[in-house]
Amino acid sequence: EYHGGKKDDAPVALVGKGLTFDSGGISLKPAKGMDEMKYDMCGAAAMIASIATAAAMKLPVNIVAAVGFTENMPGSSATKPGDILKSYAGKTVEVLNTDAEGRLVLCDVLAYTIDKFKPKCVVDAATLTGACVVALGNDIAGLFSNDVELALSLMMATLLWIRSGECLWIFPLPRL
Repeated sequence: EYHGGKKDDAPVALVGKGLTFDSGGISLKPAKGMDEMKYDMCGAAAMIASIATAAAMKLPVNIVAAVGFTENMPGSSATKPGDILKSYAGKTVEVLNTDAEGRLVLCDVLAYTIDKFKPKCVVDAATLTGACVVALGNDIAGLFSNDVELALSLMMATLLWIRSGECLWIFPLPRL
């Protein structure tokens, strides 16, 4: 937690997925590119770096960074297809493919952060990139948001992407 704002101001929550290695579990990923699954922790690393940078810059805002670290490997105690898990939010999930581990971890970290810290907004970084890479390539990140003002602020910040090295593209997020 970083407390740079007023004492009673709700924090900005930074949430990151941190799978230190994601083999896909029992639903094993293909061997090609498996060595790159160590990068499935980049969302968490980005959020840790972001809160550290905010603190170093003494930004006038309260921030909390919450990250979920684990690994997804086959083994005798691994999640199996057909297992029923109960999330932090109380919802049950039937695992049909064990390569969903990262999404399940992220779901719990998001629910925990919202429950415990009551943030004014949540920025979530995760390497749920397969579909985004197909749509946008390797150099543009997908942005999903139910907060138009926040999404536009993030897009405006990335107009300087030539300097920052970051570029975002907003995807539609239908109301469910």
